[in-house]
Amino acid sequence: MKSKSLLVLGLAALFSLGSFTAKAEVKAGTDYSAISGKEASAKPHVYEFFSYTCPHCYNLEPVLNKWKESSKPDAVKFEQVPVFMSRAPHLTYGYYVAEVLGVKDKVHTAIFHQWHAEKNIVRSKEDLIPIFKEAGVSEEDFEKAYSSFGVESKVQYAKKLARDFKVISFPMVIVNKKYKLERYDNINEMLGSFALENTK
Repeated sequence: MKSKSLLVLGLAALFSLGSFTAKAEVKAGTDYSAISGKEASAKPHVYEFFSYTCPHCYNLEPVLNKWKESSKPDAVKFEQVPVFMSRAPHLTYGYYVAEVLGVKDKVHTAIFHQWHAEKNIVRSKEDLIPIFKEAGVSEEDFEKAYSSFGVESKVQYAKKLARDFKVISFPMVIVNKKYKLERYDNINEMLGSFALENTK
């Protein structure tokens, strides 16, 4: 994971403002860059590539939650993609197990909280089990979902997306498969009006 000073500055600006009410102009090369060789999607679609190990991803999470709750246009699809890492495959599997079992909101927040707020590193699949139990999932159901074809398919999908977008640092936010955010203080416009207006 690469350190992102622009991200830190952007997040600081967001929290100091405390809202997304101001309309800001977005600029190519400053707020975003176009990904060479990629064509914009036909419908607005935002991807966030993240890892539970990443403190910047943890800090971005409340910003994105605020956007989803108060500003996200209905027409914009938002998709979080856990970056697969060979030293911590259980984190990607855990995200999709939670999705399949319908407890993603609880588990997703809990893993981030354990890792960063509690400083309790989720080192293995076994460390996920208490988190899922707290969300109402039995160990048996967790194990069954973890090894299921559905979860494996989602993990392979996440790997493919990361390869396609050449994800080497995170968080990385992609708009409409074509535009990569370079900073986050205009996130409301980038994920809202910009996404709506810059489809294929």
